[in-house]
Amino acid sequence: MNRNFMIAAGLAALASLCWAGNWVLGRAIRADVPPFGLTFWRWVLAAGVLFPFAVARLRGDWAVVRAHLPLVAGMALLSAAMFQSMTYIGLHSTEAINALLVSATMPVFVVIIAWVVLRERLTARQAAGIGVSFCGVAYIIARGEPARLLALEFNVGDAWILGALVVWGVYSVLLKFRPAGLSAVGLTFFIAVMGAGFVLPFHLWEVARGLVVPLTPAGLGAVAYTGVFASVVALLSYNAAVARIGPSRSVFFLHLMPVFGAGLAVVFLGERLEAFHLIGFPVALGGVLFATSSPPAGVR
Repeated sequence: MNRNFMIAAGLAALASLCWAGNWVLGRAIRADVPPFGLTFWRWVLAAGVLFPFAVARLRGDWAVVRAHLPLVAGMALLSAAMFQSMTYIGLHSTEAINALLVSATMPVFVVIIAWVVLRERLTARQAAGIGVSFCGVAYIIARGEPARLLALEFNVGDAWILGALVVWGVYSVLLKFRPAGLSAVGLTFFIAVMGAGFVLPFHLWEVARGLVVPLTPAGLGAVAYTGVFASVVALLSYNAAVARIGPSRSVFFLHLMPVFGAGLAVVFLGERLEAFHLIGFPVALGGVLFATSSPPAGVR
């Protein structure tokens, strides 16, 4: 594995960790914080955090964005507005175990969309890696008892999550067309600003119905985490990983989200680390590394 791949792997894994926390948090505060309100304020905060770093290149970056406005606006609509809102809506009506299992299929959508749009071929190695990683994830979610998977029910919340994954797959492929000359911070800043703008009408609709983000430790903490870690840190990391190794390889690391989610549940929800975690995590990680690393000469 070369240095470029190792850096990209670390960045994509960091994004997965931040987003895993976002999913766990989204399920935990679902009864107190409305989905569009959380999505709107997280991007407002993210834009505020990014502004001091983006201001030096703001004029130049805006010129690039203006020249490619439909592309950047589409990326903001897909990633900041649609994906995040759909995820929170889904977590309102599905259990975390279902959402995490459905999220493990994300690499499949990205690979398929990349094949359709970019004509990137799915190799036997990638297919095998998907299968191995999925088995590790499913083993953890089933808590070491595969028969549990047969008892899962697919409800409307799972449909929202599944739709969100398709949206993210399209966004990941669009990153391949990121305008030259647009800085990473600038791209994330404009995605945050435009994303907040796209969500604002839906947030105002929630407010009119009396659904607001509460000014409580839970509400403010949710906005703080999602605005800084799940937005700024995660998006910068993932975008940088895609720039280094492409969408079809970077997305495999999002397969680690359910694995990290299990670990976060141990730390923050008081759940115990079980044998199935110790078995499933190396399998899931091994599948990701196998699918994304360069094969030996002559191996495809």
